[in-house]
Amino acid sequence: MRVVCMVPSWTETLIACGVNVVGRTRYCIHPAEQVADIAVVGGTKDVQWDKVSALAPDLVIFDKEENTREMADSCPYPYFATHVESVQDMPSALRLLAQQLNNQALIELAARFQWLLNHPVAIEPDALPLLAHKDAAANSVLTDERPWLYLIWRKPYMSVGRHTFIYSVFAHLGLGHKLLAFESNYPELSLEDIAALNPILLCSTEPYPFAKQLTTTQQELQQPAVLIDGEPLCWYGIHCLRYLESIAVDW
Repeated sequence: MRVVCMVPSWTETLIACGVNVVGRTRYCIHPAEQVADIAVVGGTKDVQWDKVSALAPDLVIFDKEENTREMADSCPYPYFATHVESVQDMPSALRLLAQQLNNQALIELAARFQWLLNHPVAIEPDALPLLAHKDAAANSVLTDERPWLYLIWRKPYMSVGRHTFIYSVFAHLGLGHKLLAFESNYPELSLEDIAALNPILLCSTEPYPFAKQLTTTQQELQQPAVLIDGEPLCWYGIHCLRYLESIAVDW
């Protein structure tokens, strides 16, 4: 089957499972060598159907969280939309994709995720995918009693809610109690809001490139910050799976 995938996490996963991905978004950057030869047909919130047409796809892959309903409604080709909100959703989502694509490798990934869910681990904070940065606070700050605020955006500052995939990863690792989790999925927070929370900042590398603004962020918010690799925590599918498996082996 010729597949156009509008979900970066799924693009990486499908390629790893041998699926013939012929179209992708500009945010589908993994695996770098393979995606370099795959046509870009838009972003996660927009799609150029004229470019898709030239690829003659058998199926288009969406996700209800990642893409818009308008993209699916305007799709002139057969499509399948997943709905991934947590680590717990992964086995069923992978099995559904496997059915659509008649792909045994996706079923095997589902089994690996199910094993992880059946064998949760409780890790120490330094097992998180923390990254070195010259101006970051020492990793030991994460053992402080202050709560953690996971930041995904700046101007405005945005965090994550308890119903997001990111929060579910922290919960799976036994660290959900440390993370400030809001009712809305991606709340905007003012400087005053953050000051009142008095948190330790977990500044993610994506979708906002906090590595370039970590010093400014700490100065602006007057809170200690560490830099964390956001990809293992929000790229569901094989990217997150590999990280969680590495943790399971280590612990």
